[in-house]
Amino acid sequence: MIKRTSLCVALLAAHSAALAEGEHAIAARAGALGLGIEYTYRATERISVRAGLNGAEYGFDAEESGIEYDFDLVWDSFSVAVDVHPTKGPFRLTAGVLRNDNRLEAVSRAATSITIGNETYLPEEIGTLSGRIGFDDTAPFAGLGWDWSRNKRRFGVSFDIGVVDQGKPSVMLAADGPILSDPMFADEVAENLEAERRELADELDDLDLMPYASIGFVIRF
Repeated sequence: MIKRTSLCVALLAAHSAALAEGEHAIAARAGALGLGIEYTYRATERISVRAGLNGAEYGFDAEESGIEYDFDLVWDSFSVAVDVHPTKGPFRLTAGVLRNDNRLEAVSRAATSITIGNETYLPEEIGTLSGRIGFDDTAPFAGLGWDWSRNKRRFGVSFDIGVVDQGKPSVMLAADGPILSDPMFADEVAENLEAERRELADELDDLDLMPYASIGFVIRF
């Protein structure tokens, strides 16, 4: 009986030591949420908890509702997630939440006449159009992936795909031209800017559910 007890204690100790050997990990990641760094705590053989910071910026030109914009796509988020490894292997199912400040910043400086809402304005009248497209501050996400570092103990690669529910885009649009300070036209321009804002929001409506994919290089310790 004593020998069996000693054997059980020894096996449990060996199991705990093996788990503790790789229970922490850090990863550098790149993907549709930007560039990031991530920490993982392996709570059990099946459950892990992750936290990460993501950030990057990408500029591009695009036409929306008939107006040419210079867009800056800004990634800025903090994530917390729980991973479930149903087979104790690399494959994982993930659910989590983002503290979400992902956004689009837009600027339009027209060189020719520009139509806003129902009216056409000269560039010098309307000045610069500035917009900001934001999303819910808290965004849940779910996905699946693989963390091959769990098998290799020290170094490995991970890959994840999933969907973030950012909520409906919130659009702000403003102009800085002199016509906005003219009492004869200020109300009309404001109404047309609001019409343009609604049209822009409608065109970006499908950004509420954002698919993502990311790859990471993992160091486990």
